Amino acid sequence: MSCGATENLSSGLHRQTSQLSPAGWPSTPPLPLWGEQDILAGLPVPLQRFLLQTSILTRMHASLCQAVTAASAESACQEMLEALVQANLFVIPLDEQRQWYRYHDLFREALRAQLHASQPELVPLLHIRAARWYETQGEWREAITHALAAPDYSLAASLMEQAAPHFWLNGEARAIHDRVLALPDSVLCAHTRLALNAALHFHNSVHISTETVHADMAAQVQRTIVRMEAIVHSQHMHMRGEAEIALIERRLCLLRALIEVRAIMGRGNKERLRLLTQELEALPPDDEVSWKLIPLSFAFWLALSLQQSSALLAEKLREARQWIRESGDPLATFRVMTWLATAYREAGQLHQAHRECLAALTLLEQISGGTPVAGYLLFCLFNIFYAWNRLEEASDVLRRLLRIAQSWQQVELLMIGERSAALLALVRGDLDTAQEALQRAEALFEREKFVNNVRWIEETRVRVWLARGSLTEAGAWAAQTTLSPQAWDPLRKWEVLLLARIALAQQQPAQAVETLERFSWHQDQPADIEKTLEWMALYAVALFHTGKVAQARTVAARLLRLTRPEDYIRVYLDAGFPMKQVLKTLLEAPPDSDACADAISASYVLHLLAAFEQEEGRLTQGSNIPPATPHRTLPHSPRNAVQQESIEPLSRQEQRVLRLLVGGSTYAEMAEALIVPPNTIKTQVSSIYRKLGVSRRAEAIAVAQRLQLL
Repeated sequence: MSCGATENLSSGLHRQTSQLSPAGWPSTPPLPLWGEQDILAGLPVPLQRFLLQTSILTRMHASLCQAVTAASAESACQEMLEALVQANLFVIPLDEQRQWYRYHDLFREALRAQLHASQPELVPLLHIRAARWYETQGEWREAITHALAAPDYSLAASLMEQAAPHFWLNGEARAIHDRVLALPDSVLCAHTRLALNAALHFHNSVHISTETVHADMAAQVQRTIVRMEAIVHSQHMHMRGEAEIALIERRLCLLRALIEVRAIMGRGNKERLRLLTQELEALPPDDEVSWKLIPLSFAFWLALSLQQSSALLAEKLREARQWIRESGDPLATFRVMTWLATAYREAGQLHQAHRECLAALTLLEQISGGTPVAGYLLFCLFNIFYAWNRLEEASDVLRRLLRIAQSWQQVELLMIGERSAALLALVRGDLDTAQEALQRAEALFEREKFVNNVRWIEETRVRVWLARGSLTEAGAWAAQTTLSPQAWDPLRKWEVLLLARIALAQQQPAQAVETLERFSWHQDQPADIEKTLEWMALYAVALFHTGKVAQARTVAARLLRLTRPEDYIRVYLDAGFPMKQVLKTLLEAPPDSDACADAISASYVLHLLAAFEQEEGRLTQGSNIPPATPHRTLPHSPRNAVQQESIEPLSRQEQRVLRLLVGGSTYAEMAEALIVPPNTIKTQVSSIYRKLGVSRRAEAIAVAQRLQLL
C-alpha cells in the first residue's frame, strides 16, 4: 500500500473510528507506533489489537473473535465488526444477518505480516484459541487447520481422532490423511492407530477409481506405510509393548494387500487373489471392525471371481452383519449389507436381495454418509428390477448409479453403468442409444484396461450386433472363440451363452443345442443361478426349434419352478419371442404331465405370456407402455386384492413417487427425477402414507407389495 493511500486511509479511519472503544473491551497499553507507511498507524489501540489478532482467521464471528482476542464480551466484538464495516476498513459481511465477516485478502495478508513481525510469540496462542473455539462448534476442518498452524501437533492429532468418524462418513478421508502426514514422527508414535485408520479409509474412499487417482492414493498411503515401518523399529515404539507392535505390523500387511488388489483384479489373477485371501484369513483377528472386515472383503471378491457358492458366502456375511451392527460402525455395516445383497442376488434370492438393498439405502440416508460402495448397491438393485422387468425403476436406479460413479470418479462403476444403459436401450429397441453407451464403455476400457471389464465390453458388443442383425460380425466373434470343457474357466460361462444366442440368430438351433449340452455340467450350477437360468431358457428355445418339444417343455417346466418363487420375468423375454411358444406348450401339456402348467402355476405362465404381449406391443408401436410388474403368488388378481383391502386410489404422480420410494430414492433424488421441489415430494409422500394407512417407508413398501400397487 502506497504512502499516500496509507495517509488517506488513516485520516479517514481517524474520523470514522475515533469512538471505537466498545464497552467491555479490555483496557490495554498502547501498541508501539510504526512508521508512516504502517497501515495501522494512528488507529485506536483497541482497534489495532483487534485487527492484528483476528488476522489469523479466514472468517470472523463475534463469538470466535471473543475467543481469539480474549475479549470480555461477545457484544463488544460484534460492535467492533460492525464499526469496521461502517469505516470501510476492507471488512466484508458474508451473510444478510451480519454474523460472519471476512477481511479483504490483501488487507488480511498485510495484517498477518504485521502480526508476525511485531508479536510472533502471540501467534501460536491465537491459533490454539481459534482451534478450541472451532472444536466446540464441531467444525473440525478449521479446528485442525489452526492447531497445525500453531503448531500444536498433539492438539492437532487429538482433534483428528475426534473428527475422524465425521470425515469417514462424508468420504473425506484424504483430508485427515494429508494432515496426518504433516505430523512429526514423535507425535505419530503416540497416534499410530489414527495414521493407519486414515490410510485405510483414504484407500476405501478411492475404491476402484481411475488409474491416475488410484496411483496418487497408493503413493500417499505408501508414504504412511514407510513412516509407520520406521516408527515400529524406533526406540520409542518398543515402550508400547509387543502386542501393539504386532497389531501395527498386521495392519501394515492388510494395507499392502489392499493396494495390491487393484493390480490383481486388473490382471484377473485369480490364483494370486486366492493366495492373498488365505494369507489374510490366517492373520489374528483385529479388534476394530474396519480392519476385521478386510479379510472378509477378500473372501467376497474371491467368491465372486471364482463364482463359488453364494449361499455359503451369504451365511458368512449375515453373521458379519450382526457383529458389525453391534460395533456401531455404520459405514462398515453398509458395506457388508451391500455384499450380502449381492450374494443374495447371485444365489437367485431376489426378494431377499431387494429387502437388503432397501435396508442398506435407508441406513445410508439415516447417517447422511457418502461412499462409492453405494454405486455397487444400486447396481444390485438395478439387476433386481431388471430381472423383474420393472424397467422404469431400473432406469431410475441407473441414473443414481451414474451420478455416484461420476462424482467419485469410479471407473468400474462407470463401466457397469454404461453396460447397463446399453442393456436397457436394447430391450427397449433403441439401438442407437445402445451403440452410444457401448462406445462410451469401450472408451473407458481403452483408457483403463481393467481385465475384469473385458467380459462386459464383449458381451454388450455381441448383443448390439445381434440386435442390429449384424450376423457377420457376431459370427466372426464366435469363430475366434475357443472353449474346452477340459480346460474350463467358470468366468467364461457368458461366452457359452453368447455362442448359443449367435447360433440361434443364425437359424442353427442344433448347433446351439450342441454348444449348451457340451458345457451343461458347468452351466447348470446353483452357485451362479443367473447364468444357470439363462442357460436353461436358451436350451428350452433351442430344443423347441429342433423339434424336441417334449424335452423343451421339460426344461421350461424346471426353469419355471426355479423362477416362480422369485418372480423372474426378464430371463424369459431375453430368450426371445420363441420362448412364448415354449410357454404355450406348457398350457397344452397333458394334465398328468410334470410339465403341465397346473403342476407349475398356470397363473405364472399366463403372467409371462402377458409380459410377452406387452413387450411385442411396445417394440412394434414404439409406445412407452409401463413395464410389467413381478407376478405375485396370491389367490386374487391385483384388482381383487385392492378390493379386499380398500384404499383411496393413488394419483398417477403419487404412483411415480411410490415407485421411487420403493426403489430407495431419497426425497432430493425423487425431486430431481420428477423435476419438482423437494417440499412437493414431502407432501406427496405424506398423501401416499395417508392413503395406504402407514407412517413409514418400510410399511408403505410392504403394503404396495401386498396390494400389487406398482
